This record gives sequence, C-alpha cells and structure tokens, in this order.
Amino acid sequence: MKRLSVLLVAIASMLLLASGAAYSASPPFSSPTVAAHPSMTAQVAPSSALSWSPVLGIASATAGAGVVQGHVYDYDGNPVAGVEVGVGAVDEPGDPPTWGGSATTDAGGFYSVSGAPASTHGLLTGTTGTDEWLMWDLTFADPGTSTYDVRLGRVAWSAKRGGPQAASWQNPQPIWITGTSATGSPFSVFNWAPTSAPGGSSDATVTGTASALPGDVRWMGFWFAANEAAEWRASDPGNAPVPVTAGGTTPLPFTFDQASAYRVLITEPHWASGRPGTVLRLALQDFRAGMELGFLGSIDPDLHTTWNHKSYTTTGPEEQTVSLTVPRKAEPGRALMVRVQEVTAAPVGYLSFSVSFQVCTLNASDTSISRGTPVKLSGVVPVAGNTEPGKGTPRYVWLYKRTTAAAPPTVWDARQQGWRLVERVRTDRYGRYHSAWLTPRTPTWYVARYAGDADVTLEGYFRAYTSVRTVRVR
Repeated sequence: MKRLSVLLVAIASMLLLASGAAYSASPPFSSPTVAAHPSMTAQVAPSSALSWSPVLGIASATAGAGVVQGHVYDYDGNPVAGVEVGVGAVDEPGDPPTWGGSATTDAGGFYSVSGAPASTHGLLTGTTGTDEWLMWDLTFADPGTSTYDVRLGRVAWSAKRGGPQAASWQNPQPIWITGTSATGSPFSVFNWAPTSAPGGSSDATVTGTASALPGDVRWMGFWFAANEAAEWRASDPGNAPVPVTAGGTTPLPFTFDQASAYRVLITEPHWASGRPGTVLRLALQDFRAGMELGFLGSIDPDLHTTWNHKSYTTTGPEEQTVSLTVPRKAEPGRALMVRVQEVTAAPVGYLSFSVSFQVCTLNASDTSISRGTPVKLSGVVPVAGNTEPGKGTPRYVWLYKRTTAAAPPTVWDARQQGWRLVERVRTDRYGRYHSAWLTPRTPTWYVARYAGDADVTLEGYFRAYTSVRTVRVR
C-alpha cells in the first residue's frame, strides 16, 4: 500500500491537536545545513505523519449501496495506472471519516469503490506522481453512481530569496495549494517535489511550477525550510482567486518573499541543545496577527507531548517568544522535534513549522564534594545512526571548565569566552561518554561540546554544547 495521503492526515492532525491525542513520528525531509543559528535546522515535514488512515480500509456499519468511480489522468491527459484512490465520507466537515474504502486505478486510469453511503461530505484522495490531492464536500448517491475524474493543472510561481536563511535555500520544499474545484467542492494539492530552477545569488528570484486541481486557487503555503514558510490568501485585500484549468498552466500574479516569511527559531539555549527539563524559547518572526498556534513535541518512538494543549495567538510581525519545557522523560542522545502548528485556518489551509532540539546530558558522579575528592563526568550526546541502539557512529566530546558561573559558550571555541579545555573523549556507539577522574579544588562549572555530522538531513545531528554542570567544593 502506498503512503497515506498527507492531506487527509493533516486534517486528522488538526483534530488530534485539539483533542491532545498522541501522534506518531514525522519523517525527515530536506533540511539545509546553515552557518547561522543551529535552530534553523529542522528535520521534519510541515505536515504531521500520523499512524492513522482516515479513509483507506475503514470498516463501518454506515456503508451504503453507492459507487464512486472515475479516472485519474496526468497533466497531459494520459491515464495513470497504479494510483491508490481513497474514498470516504464524514458526517460534518472537520469530523473523522465514518466510512471509507479504496481502489487502485487500472491501465486506463479507472477506479471504482463500492459501498458508498449517501453523503454531501464525501472525500476523494490520491497521488499523481509526487503530488497528493484531496477533494471534500463531494456528493455521493446511494444507490447510484457518482463519477469524479481527476486531472491536474499547474500554477507558475516565483519566490525571491532573502532574510537570514537566504544562503541555505535553493529549491522550494513542499508547496500546499487549496481552493475550490470546478465541481464546486473544496480541494487541496500537496506538492512534495515542485519543479524549480534555482537562483544563484542571495537575492535571486527562483521560479517553478506546482500542481493544482482545476478551479480557483484560494490559498497557498510555500515552505522555504521546515521552520520557514510564506502564504498567500485570496481573501486578503487586493487579491482574488487564481483560476486553474486541467492541463493548463496559470502564472501567479505575485512573488513569495523569503525575507518576510513566517519563521520559527529556538533562540534559547543558543545551541538548541541541552538536558531534559531545559526551557526552550521559541521566537516567532513575521507572523501576521490573529494566528492561533499549537505546539507538539515528539521523540521517536515513545515520547509525545502537546505541552498541556498550550496555544498562542500572534499579535503581529514583531518578534514574539513562547517558552516550552523539554519533557524530563526525554531520552538523551535524541532530537526532540518541536512542531508549531496553525490551528485557526482549517479547512482552508494549514501552516506547520518544525525545529529540532537535541537532548544531551553532562552529569557528575557527585555535584557537592569535599576538597580533594575526585569526580568523574559522564553523559550522552547524539550520534548519527542511533535510531538502532548500539549502531551509532562514535563522535568526539570536548570537556571544558571554568571557576566562575557562566552559561554554555556561544562560540564554537569555548576558550574565547574564558573556558579551559579539560580533555577530549570519544563516545561509544550509544553516544555515551565519560571523563577521567577529576579533582576540582574550587567550585567548578563544566560544559561538553560534541561534534556534528556532515549530513543532518537523515539520521545526523548538528554540532552543539550540552547544558552546564556545576560541581560545588566545600
């Protein structure tokens, strides 16, 4: 079975966010390594990937005698075989589906699903190439046959590079389009791999195309990175719906501007890294007023949190800060994926942002000692490949100390900020490390620096510091 439709899953995520239900891990997607703040690096897609199928394979006593059928064509009008088409029905918009089934298109692009109940809130979903599409509020007859053919059109977009992440952005990440189809039903198309021609300079304009269903485009979400997205709304003053035809390409009358995109960053701690219980400061930049945001956290596969259903409503484009506490049960050596999800736009459009906080520890065998008593430092840091216990790649850890209180360094060479190197140690394949025996003579503050990985897009991690550990000497 092909992957579940991210569009239907996103609707589910809105329901789960409201209810506080647990959700499963999000898959990684393209994440540029940048020279600026590490919290710009994120490793999750802008839409929750939940282990829940709202349409495919649902058994329900509400099934009827209706048939939903049609054809799936590509942009050029050729039939597409092998597409798994999901069909479902809900009682009211926003409710979970009460009935569902699926069928795979044949060589002629034809699909047919039986058992549909009478409904004015029918759902249809599938994938053409890499583009996932959804139509809802469809009318299903019972008994009878309801026919819905699918053939995509395109919009030609442009986006200007700019802002703090301009140097790391070359190609668009997912583009999400919603609107009203030619049949009058709402639609969404999620472009996983939109076509583009990358620009060269930091302020270059990038152009490309994205798929949409025939009808009127009314909203677009454009992701420059997992933590940075722009949107366009037909309802804003001066805007109007953009018409799209099957097999046609419509130029968009606007340009997405990366410099003024919505952006989420972890600004504290500086390295977006630290022990369980750390208080995170999320900076919300350039958001329009009135966006209600919810917050989700996940460490595969066991820990999920909604921070007691915490929400925040933005007040305008000025930078705003939200504080979140890393769960004390967070497993060291892993990345806590923090998702900031808009919850006010459903079902018009959805914006979701992701940043990564690396959970790591620096412990001492004793934190309050008599003079002359030795102590040993130890902890766990992220190492690439640690999703399989004991299969990670060992990395180096540098231990630093100082005799006056300080937060973790904000530069990679801690000596520039008054820290002294104690020793360099190597982790095992679990990311565990330990020092030699140390004998501090006065109260001493310790911190550990760990190396990052060349590729942080899959199972790698960015370089960072741990939280500070204090050893008191009596």
